[in-house]
Amino acid sequence: MKKTLFATTCALMGAAACTTPGINYEARLMPESVAAAETRTVQVDRFRGPAGGWYARQFETMIANTVFDGASWFTLADFSYGVPGDVPAGTYTGHVDIDSYDWNEYHHTTSKCIEWDGLFDCETRVDVEELCIEERVSVSAHPRLVDADTGEVVFSGAYGGDASRETCYETGVYDGVYDKKLKRKRRRHGLNGFHSIGFAGLDAPAELIREALFETLRPIRNDIAPRNATVRATFITEALDPVVRADPRFEQALDISSKDPFTSCAMWTGMAEEYPESPAVIHNVGACSEATSDFQAAQGHYAKAAELSLAYSADGVTAGADFLKALRKLSDQRVGLEIIDELVEPRLPVEMEKPSS
Repeated sequence: MKKTLFATTCALMGAAACTTPGINYEARLMPESVAAAETRTVQVDRFRGPAGGWYARQFETMIANTVFDGASWFTLADFSYGVPGDVPAGTYTGHVDIDSYDWNEYHHTTSKCIEWDGLFDCETRVDVEELCIEERVSVSAHPRLVDADTGEVVFSGAYGGDASRETCYETGVYDGVYDKKLKRKRRRHGLNGFHSIGFAGLDAPAELIREALFETLRPIRNDIAPRNATVRATFITEALDPVVRADPRFEQALDISSKDPFTSCAMWTGMAEEYPESPAVIHNVGACSEATSDFQAAQGHYAKAAELSLAYSADGVTAGADFLKALRKLSDQRVGLEIIDELVEPRLPVEMEKPSS
């Protein structure tokens, strides 16, 4: 089967250099955990494990800064419960683990200026030997949300994070000779030279642990609260039917999709009238509908395209993976929007007239 121009270009440039043609648009996305999103008045209790106290404070800050549609999603309850209405509906707690900590020492030589004639003007340059230490730590955070009324865990998960660093120290060897005059005071190095936290037989630097743990907060936020995000309605880049594949308008519509999506969509619509049984064309019309938030029309086009693709499958009963992926994604997105609408409190009408004095 002949490759499309897009596929050939990507093969030459590499996958990292190519993005599937489509249209970006702003969407409201529901998180993985509906129970967590429903529990909007919460408190954050301690996390066990290394840097657990620091992590609990960062977790609380993340909760306080979670925003959806321009408004805070969660309300942080006060531990004292002194103000009416601030009793939490749930409590976040959990533990953190150091999964691995690796370090390695090695020597290398670097060039260094030891005498200057002026700014940016080096008079004497020597080769300096350095001892370098590479470190890498992997951590996992295990948050859970406990319902205040039932005591049941309504949300839990495991989230990983990594951090690494390299630190180098001069050994005092210059141009291959140990030089006492040029040698600077050598700083301590190795495991005993850092501020560390011992846990489960590991001795990892505290700052690396915190850096790795910080990586886990964003995915947790996305799993417990709805978010506003830019998503992409992607086009199918290869026509299954040979007649459409030979039509130059197919490649043209793909090529201009990123620069001129309106013209691209107009071309897909025109081709759909001419090729109403083309899976790729019908799918791409659906992508245009999705990008304009006409999700009902988009889902109809995606479903029809997936059905039409059956004629081109090896077994005649399995739709193409790309067609099904788009259909499932949009179906999940529409269900999420319905849940979001139920969770978002309706705004009170604004009084247009001032009360009489």
